[in-house]
Amino acid sequence: MTHTGTGTRTRLRIKSGHARALANHGPGWAIMWDDGRDQPVIGRHERGDDGTLLEICTYEEMFTLDGHCPNLKDAFACEGCMPGGQPDFAVIADHMTDILGDYYDDRADRAAYMPLTLPYTRALRAHGYQRHAQGTRHPGDHNRAYDTYCQEYRSLEGHRIEMNIPMPPAHGDTPASPLTIQWIYLGRTAPGVTYPATNVPADTPPADVAELITTYLALHPRTPLTPGDATNDTDAPEHTDTPTTT
Repeated sequence: MTHTGTGTRTRLRIKSGHARALANHGPGWAIMWDDGRDQPVIGRHERGDDGTLLEICTYEEMFTLDGHCPNLKDAFACEGCMPGGQPDFAVIADHMTDILGDYYDDRADRAAYMPLTLPYTRALRAHGYQRHAQGTRHPGDHNRAYDTYCQEYRSLEGHRIEMNIPMPPAHGDTPASPLTIQWIYLGRTAPGVTYPATNVPADTPPADVAELITTYLALHPRTPLTPGDATNDTDAPEHTDTPTTT
């Protein structure tokens, strides 16, 4: 995949040196794409909260990018990325490159709408919940007349929830849409059916939403489901092997 940079055409590519640099930084760090500088950068996971940088992969995910790991909780059991218990940074970088290619065309949406998630991300982080990847815009359909921006969060125990944040309406006279919290960790209510959900007014303060989520999980415990999500892949330009740290 190629894209047009500032007057030059460059390959989106992540190299093995980029993957190795992320491994050296350790937990809490992520590799992201800085479109303004046309290169990958490594920063704390929080640097991806507002969508200014396109998040590719966190340290915690990088050893399971093969997608065929026998146990996603045990990164070092993933033979695709960790043959013989040692990381194959070339393979990991190739997976990151694929992820970047998948995500790159959505970068404008993420830059525009990730700020909607920022107050909830900060409020939930205070309770130990971490943002998982960057969110996705879902257009309205026959079941929902409004667009939403969906962001997943995970508790320290791995319980997954998804926040469906209503997009600002195109017309000021449109009735306010609710904020929907999907309790993914509880599983689907029936095969092919959606997850249990709770609607709250969209103007509910983020701190109150975080309290509601914390209380709900305390009252509805369940063994977390094994995450089956793919992470991110990336491509970086040819002119650098070591991504910038921010």
